Order: sequence, then C-alpha cells, then structure tokens
Amino acid sequence: MHEMSLMENLLQRGQSFLAPYKVEKVNYLTVRAGVLANIMPDAFAFAFEALSADTLFAGADLIVEKLPIRARCPACGKIFTSETLPLICPGCDNTSVEIVDGSEVYLASIDFEEEGESDED
Repeated sequence: MHEMSLMENLLQRGQSFLAPYKVEKVNYLTVRAGVLANIMPDAFAFAFEALSADTLFAGADLIVEKLPIRARCPACGKIFTSETLPLICPGCDNTSVEIVDGSEVYLASIDFEEEGESDED
C-alpha cells in the first residue's frame, strides 16, 4: 500500500512547512494527485487518519484534487489532457504519445490557524 508512504512523506513536508509558525489548529490540507499515481481514495484517507493522529494535523480535513494526464503527440505536436487511458491524440488519433504529467502527488496547501488569531476584527 503505497498510500501510507505517500501520506507519511506529505505530512513530514507539511510539518516542516509549519515549523516556523505557532500553529493552533490545521483546518485542512489540499493534496493534488495525478491520475497515474494510482492512489486508492479510501486507502489514502485511512493513511491520513492513521498518520495524523497525535500530530498538528489531527482532526483536519483532507482534500484530494485529481489531476488529469497531460500528454504530447510527437506526430502533430498537440498537447492534451485526459482522465483515462488509453491516450489518443485528439488532433490526429495517434496512440503513440508522450506522457508529460499525471503521476505527481504533492501538498498544494495547508489552511491553519496560528495561536492568538481571532475571528473578530
């Protein structure tokens, strides 16, 4: 289950990012994941719940944004996106395309509250 190791890495990066702040509460994390990363949503959510317990991220919401596959056709040069396989160039119907993006997984944002912040202005 690679979801556990992916989440562990994401949470470590998140903690490093938050280190300079006096974080009182993390509201949510947004993770962007390419279709080709083959993340199983339930396993990813389970990994988040398990690994975030007793950390700054405990009780936070996990938002996962799915990124499409981006490819380039060497025959006509068209760059296109797709949510599914097989990849077929919409410009010339070529099936021998180069994958440009779609396997990435990264922490896009963290919404948090610092100690001493007030909702009243």
